[in-house]
Amino acid sequence: MDEHLARERHACGESATLPLQLLLIALEFAPDGQSHPLEVATRLRCGLERDHSGPHHDFVRELDGVDPGEVWARWRSGQDPGSIAALPDCEAVNGLPAGRDDACVLYAGHPGGHSFSYADPEYTEYTARDDGHAA
Repeated sequence: MDEHLARERHACGESATLPLQLLLIALEFAPDGQSHPLEVATRLRCGLERDHSGPHHDFVRELDGVDPGEVWARWRSGQDPGSIAALPDCEAVNGLPAGRDDACVLYAGHPGGHSFSYADPEYTEYTARDDGHAA
């Protein structure tokens, strides 16, 4: 995709906090029952393309095991997340040569463009930090 076009499109960025009851449920997704609260994202930010249809979504935790996928939280603007679900990974890749290749980091069937087709200023700022640590 043309980099100029990608800069014109952006991630949604709507934020929310994962409620305690959903954090506890997310911990139960560990296949062996062994999980730690630090493995669960609680500060959420919608990674879908801006102006997407439907509810906001953000990654909550990785899933280990045979079936690929991740746990995602879902919420509507102005509300706390009301549910989480294990969703399969989006399998889209941008098809560029090694070093410029990228895979979509969203879930299968997500609305809007793939994550590599639009800019996410917060992610870009995070990865550009010299010290490798987020603020």
